[in-house]
Amino acid sequence: MHLAQATTREEVLILAHWFHVRHRTSSLRLMKEHDRSPKAIVEFPNRGRYDLENSCHGLLCFVKCGKEEEALVSNPLRGELLMLPESTVMSRWPHLDRYGLGFDSSIKKYKIVHVFFRDFDWAKRGYRLGAEVYTVGATSSWREISQIPCYPLYKRAVYASGALHWLVNCEFNPDNLKSMVISFNIKEEEFNSIPHQEFPSKVSKWFELVDLRGYLGMVDFSLGTHIEIWKLKDYEKKEWVREYRIDIKPPHGVPINEYIEVVGLMEDGEILLERYKKLVAYNPKTNGLRCIQTLNNDPDMDTPQVYVYTGSLVSISGAIKS
Repeated sequence: MHLAQATTREEVLILAHWFHVRHRTSSLRLMKEHDRSPKAIVEFPNRGRYDLENSCHGLLCFVKCGKEEEALVSNPLRGELLMLPESTVMSRWPHLDRYGLGFDSSIKKYKIVHVFFRDFDWAKRGYRLGAEVYTVGATSSWREISQIPCYPLYKRAVYASGALHWLVNCEFNPDNLKSMVISFNIKEEEFNSIPHQEFPSKVSKWFELVDLRGYLGMVDFSLGTHIEIWKLKDYEKKEWVREYRIDIKPPHGVPINEYIEVVGLMEDGEILLERYKKLVAYNPKTNGLRCIQTLNNDPDMDTPQVYVYTGSLVSISGAIKS
């Protein structure tokens, strides 16, 4: 019941993921408007930088960067961390691997999928992919699956409508690419492409997937005069609608909006943007912008990664026991 109502009644929070360059420590902090010193609510257990892969039902999936990958799941509001078992495979290009966390409603279990490179030849752009799945609370190790995506994946995943979604990695885009979005059905454990409308560009680095309060959103940064956000309104029929147009022009000399990130949709309908180390809220009704926060300028701290986060009562320990 809580999960079903979470996207409509839970408070939307802003989380910042901070990395201390000198100490090489990571933490999650709850941000409030104009609060210059947000307090840490989760400290990561080991030294090194962790990257967010995606969120699902208030749980966050992180992967530690570097040669030795380390994946974990966290519920920051409960201060919980779950270290995932070590992968059973050897990836040939770990920093291009992708993880995703989703919920299988048929067995009421959380699953994490890991897409990796079995073989890789950068000079020839040749590769062979593999995939493995870990089911929280059901097994003690990863298991390989026969299903693999047709192309390498790009950027963070978005969980919506029982599936994970990624962009196709533009470094491997074939000339005949029809869709830039790949999905993974959590229940069926199958990869598919998601059809979408035609865009002026097919270079996926000018696009971004975003969670629009339970709907899959696709952001088009390729336009020189504005940003468009499309929403997959009907998942079964694959019907997209243009939900927002944000008239923010890139600075002089920059042909494209490459320095803006759409963080997510706020509780009051505003869209949170990150622009030049500033958090900005865009109001679609008034077409106005307001600055929420200037991000960290401390030389010992890397610029924080910011997420829109819907709090949850889900317990990781409860998910393991259920």
